[in-house]
Amino acid sequence: MSSNPKHAQTKLTLFVLLLYSLSGNALAEKAEKNDAELIEVHGKKSSMGLNLKGSNSASNRLGLDINKIPGSVEVIPKEEIAIKADYSSLSTVTRATGFASSASPGNGGTSMSVRGFNGHGAVVQTYDGTRLYVGAGTVTFPADTWTLEKVEVLRGPGSVTNGVGAIGGTVNYIPKAPTFHAPSSEIDVTAGSFGLRRVAFGSGGAVTDNVAYRFDAVNHETDGYVDRADEKRQVASGSILFRPQDNLDIKFSVDYADIDAAPYWGTPLVNDEDKIDNSTRKNNYNVKDGLIEYEDIWPRVKVNWKINDLATLENDAYYLKAKRHWRNVESYTYNAENNQVDREFYLEILHDQKQIGNRSNLLLDFNIAGLNNRLSVGAEINQIDFTHTNNSPYDGKTPVNFGDPTPGTWSEGVQDPTSDAFSTDTRQYAYFIDDILQLNEKISLVAGLRSDRIKYEREEFRGEDPSQDNFKGNSWRLGMVYQPIENTSFYLQTSKAVDSIQSIITASSTDLELAEGKQVELGVKQSLWNDRLQYTVAIYDIEKDNLTSTDMGNNESQIGKQTSRGIEVELFIKPTDTFDIDFNIARVDPEFEEFFEGNPDGDAPLDRSGNTPKNVPKITANLWMNWQFIDRWLLSGGARYVGERYTKNENKLKMPSYTVFDASIQWKATQDVQLTLRGKNLTDEEDYILAPYGGQWILADGRSAEISLNYSF
Repeated sequence: MSSNPKHAQTKLTLFVLLLYSLSGNALAEKAEKNDAELIEVHGKKSSMGLNLKGSNSASNRLGLDINKIPGSVEVIPKEEIAIKADYSSLSTVTRATGFASSASPGNGGTSMSVRGFNGHGAVVQTYDGTRLYVGAGTVTFPADTWTLEKVEVLRGPGSVTNGVGAIGGTVNYIPKAPTFHAPSSEIDVTAGSFGLRRVAFGSGGAVTDNVAYRFDAVNHETDGYVDRADEKRQVASGSILFRPQDNLDIKFSVDYADIDAAPYWGTPLVNDEDKIDNSTRKNNYNVKDGLIEYEDIWPRVKVNWKINDLATLENDAYYLKAKRHWRNVESYTYNAENNQVDREFYLEILHDQKQIGNRSNLLLDFNIAGLNNRLSVGAEINQIDFTHTNNSPYDGKTPVNFGDPTPGTWSEGVQDPTSDAFSTDTRQYAYFIDDILQLNEKISLVAGLRSDRIKYEREEFRGEDPSQDNFKGNSWRLGMVYQPIENTSFYLQTSKAVDSIQSIITASSTDLELAEGKQVELGVKQSLWNDRLQYTVAIYDIEKDNLTSTDMGNNESQIGKQTSRGIEVELFIKPTDTFDIDFNIARVDPEFEEFFEGNPDGDAPLDRSGNTPKNVPKITANLWMNWQFIDRWLLSGGARYVGERYTKNENKLKMPSYTVFDASIQWKATQDVQLTLRGKNLTDEEDYILAPYGGQWILADGRSAEISLNYSF
């Protein structure tokens, strides 16, 4: 991690030179022998619609098409990401059905909710199929969508594929990969409101008949919508694919990200904590030397060996090194008596995390009693070492003017020095199996089973006793797909998932069991009119047990229970060759069946049974349209809607619903050059709120405009 821009740029430059040193000379020779191949125009609209005939590895390891999967899945290709200019993973995923942001700097700016469940403990994020284990609530990878080929989404329990913590859903980010095509490259340059400056480069292709490469890098800078909320990220991703023989691929990959995130922790509420004063929307109440820094490097080796027509072996070996640094004052309370903001919670936290792991699975195709069968069996193991440093108990208090805050510095309010607090050692291993049996031409059965075991040790550096525990959980899935006619699938699925009560690698209480969630889901997927009309409908019922709840003795016990029922609809329609519409809507009814919270007054615990969990909207919807109104010109636009959300489980204060409109117009000047003008949050939606944070609300950006130039060669 580096707060020194020159140091970060030097590391990025060295990384670029390393990748090109591996492929540069051979690439030049190859380019002389091959005619240049045009790459797909950046921002070109994908014609696959809901991509029901494509695969989704976030939901299974069997290579199934989406219409063969008994569950709710989506694929967001890079073309859609580019046309909407969703530069962050959060912006991309929250356009998927039922997803909504709950992001704040405290959770890495990536937390989200789906199907009534919220946060990193219920929505798992993976990168190229590899699980990102979360330290104290934060994950920030991938840092930019430029390096991605697509984003895969599974709604509902996914522990069979991805392990502990996937009751709400799973998001899998697939990076761009080498291909054996003629070398081609592209450059994308963007400038816009709030000082946006963005330069991205990508290149890939064959080096020899047996070696291919891919390299992508982006430098993204912005001054921020809020005062002193500037942000900078430098991201690079490179890979070399070696194919010594037709049935064997060996891919070496490295991803790197260095982020100086916006040190903005929200705007305080006024008038009995029910709204934001619009005159203070751009005020930043943090100290002027506040910082949020993230750094990740992720090298890995992936092997795919097609042993014969019946068996394929896949193996992923990987190493992750992640660093985090926060130094801010994070709590702001409006004081009506003197028109000031009382600032508290002077905090400094550092994370140092290392994860090394391996995942292997064998895919087998064979017949059982004359019936086609595909079976995947495998295992994975991860070793995670984590160190947490802080200045707890986070004392310090300073007032600032409400309308015109003088920020001051962090050292003016801090009371305690920063030192190592604890370290943890976590070893996770799992065995899993997936199977699809084709009973006849119309009916198939899909089943899966996974067993997770976690050994956890925690060492305290401030006099407390060390602790250790073992967690274990079993997940399963059973589904049936019925295809009465071509391009039509009905499915029924029941599944069980397990969820960690606390962050797996930073748990402070080691006597808690994993929570369990069970789901029943029924749905239909259909393509009509030569794929011009595609839709899916899903209804589901999820029940989660073993939530931590306060018992009558004011002790934490796993007696809580939450249910969640809902319906989701996706629709794609292309009435003409030049016009298409994407639409999705989700309605969920989450509820605590049995849940108590501790009473700050020390009296009997507070009953939240029957309440809605905090930060979960009941309705979300997304719309996007593309119209190529004349040759070389494309007009695009849409909206995202997020319904009201409670800020706390007590269900007194709600964040308002919001609707955000975006639009763009693209001109393909030549075969290789494209110019795009975009407008985001066109109505300057005042209620565009990402998440609550204590007595503050994290506000999203206001209305903005940007212009991009894309050149492929």
